Amino acid sequence: MATTTATISVSSNILSYPININNSMTMKRAGSCHGLEETSGLNTKKITSTTAFKLFGNAEATAGGASKVYIRNSGASTTDFFYVGYGEDLSAATVETIGRLYGGNWMLIPWDAVAATTHDIYAKSSTVEPMHIEYMAFTE
Repeated sequence: MATTTATISVSSNILSYPININNSMTMKRAGSCHGLEETSGLNTKKITSTTAFKLFGNAEATAGGASKVYIRNSGASTTDFFYVGYGEDLSAATVETIGRLYGGNWMLIPWDAVAATTHDIYAKSSTVEPMHIEYMAFTE
């Protein structure tokens, strides 16, 4: 049986008392005690355009499943970033931005790859200067 565990550790002194968060989760199939069994593999892509591109489509995961998506801007820029969003075909202008990933930023999000294309995952660079993005899906 496959086992994939994600761990996060956050510490901060922005308040008058320190904050320490340490959590981990075993990525499991929806409604099951079994782990996610498939992955897209770790992909990296060099981007030199501000044209949005699809990272993952609905056909790459089980609709209604407990898939997870990892995305990281592997650069170091504090000004250039990747927009990350989900939605339909880009020509329909129906992609909803989730947020921005600046250099060194990463995200791990749940993904419900419904049967329609309304939940495809996209990214778009803020610059035409070369940037690198790293991404991977964990699916059922």
